[in-house]
Amino acid sequence: MSLLNLIRLMGGHMSRFTKNDHGFMALTLSQIGLIIAAGILIAAIFSMVFQNDWQKNAELTNMATSFSTIVEGTDARFFENTTSFYFPDMGYDYNVSISSEYLVVKAQGNWNNELSAKERFLVRPWPQDHTSLWIGGTELHDHFKNIFGNSGNVSDPVSNAAKSYLDGKWNTTVELLASNPIYILTNRAIYVDKAIVYYDNGELEDFVFVYQ
Repeated sequence: MSLLNLIRLMGGHMSRFTKNDHGFMALTLSQIGLIIAAGILIAAIFSMVFQNDWQKNAELTNMATSFSTIVEGTDARFFENTTSFYFPDMGYDYNVSISSEYLVVKAQGNWNNELSAKERFLVRPWPQDHTSLWIGGTELHDHFKNIFGNSGNVSDPVSNAAKSYLDGKWNTTVELLASNPIYILTNRAIYVDKAIVYYDNGELEDFVFVYQ
């Protein structure tokens, strides 16, 4: 077979191959199908992850709001009272910090990001820990009895000097907690305690203590 005839024969085969585009079409459709499927899968994963973070953030916000409501409700009462509150077990780790102005609840998101809910108190509580000179209203009255000779109860009002004393302690606490909030142990009860101090000049003062 001459070289010319061989070239013509090969040309004929190539011509028939290029005219048959079914193989290329099948390959193209297959690739498009894989791309679409991969896109749907990625979108589903992102949707699930972001939705999970959104739900978790909503749960943190709900916890912060619930506790703030307890503080406000306790302050609204006309008598001394103690209310206990338990942060729920959510199945994931989160931490709670409190100052005289804010409650902050934080948890880790699915992308190693930080989720946070911050609730500003309408009523400013007095958070306490083991470093406090007294814990709650009962100990405050005992503390006054030891220092001023009167407990500050309605039947045993304390001198107005106790007011200046409390103002100083309160201002120090506010300043300290602004940069060093108290962290709450979420597996233990937290107490919200309303205390009323009666002064011998006829005035009275309300406090809301928060402690564990």
